[in-house]
Amino acid sequence: MDNDTVNRISKMKKMIFNNLMESYTPFPMDKKYYSSWTDKLPKNKDTIIYTSYMYQISVVLKRYEKLFPKISNINMPKRLMNISKFLIKPDEKELKRSFSIINNISNLLNKNNIDFGYLYDEEPYSGAILLESGFLSEFKEYGNKLYEFFKNKNIKKIITIDPHTTNALKRLKKLINFDIDVKNYIELINFNGSGEYVIHDSCLYSRAMGMYDTIRNKINNSGIKIDEDYLTTSRDMGTCCGGPLSLVSANDSDEIAKLRSEQLLKINENVLVMCPLCYQNLSPYVDNIKDLAEVVS
Repeated sequence: MDNDTVNRISKMKKMIFNNLMESYTPFPMDKKYYSSWTDKLPKNKDTIIYTSYMYQISVVLKRYEKLFPKISNINMPKRLMNISKFLIKPDEKELKRSFSIINNISNLLNKNNIDFGYLYDEEPYSGAILLESGFLSEFKEYGNKLYEFFKNKNIKKIITIDPHTTNALKRLKKLINFDIDVKNYIELINFNGSGEYVIHDSCLYSRAMGMYDTIRNKINNSGIKIDEDYLTTSRDMGTCCGGPLSLVSANDSDEIAKLRSEQLLKINENVLVMCPLCYQNLSPYVDNIKDLAEVVS
């Protein structure tokens, strides 16, 4: 890695970490806007659905990744950076899709008789971007702040809805005294579905959290048919979408996404994902791509 890249990443780390410590978000965000997917859930519950804004901001994450180097190079004043939360937003179609996914997950939890609430615009981001960028000391420091936030809210159980948030909180259990129960929604529910798909697995679900078999058993039992190929979709041979690399090299990230898409499309033209970042990285190359929460009930 050349010195320019190292310096750029170091500046991005400082910027993201400072934002998290000040506002619980990795960059300026209109939290009321992104949390407006529901107004029907109670606030004062010790079990919460936790979006960490991942589905809502998955599109604008790529836009910020392109913006970060420019911001750091010109030392943009903080007041101007804050304006970006009103300028960098997903379009209405993108936001409507993310809201629909989260609402369906919420409905599935209700259908499975799980009682939970939501923090609305008080919800903090998980810090996953620090962990996945290798900034472990910053991730631990923010993790302690995040833990105190949840404890002050009397949160005893967190239901996550994406792999990056789930992995971040589970890693905090090993790094700090994060003793709040964390469950991913897929672990908690049963669902029905139809159609035929090839699965692109989240690396975090399938490897880091050992959910490969759980996910397939649940999908197979739902009525959805899965097309498999050992070299493409097995636990050992399935590959990344390229998303986590985009902070370092957007071009390499896109090349990996293109290659992965070609592999999947040889098996089935319908691709099923369970991660908002996988969707964003693969969707430019796959016409018929759906999130699991879009095709089950």
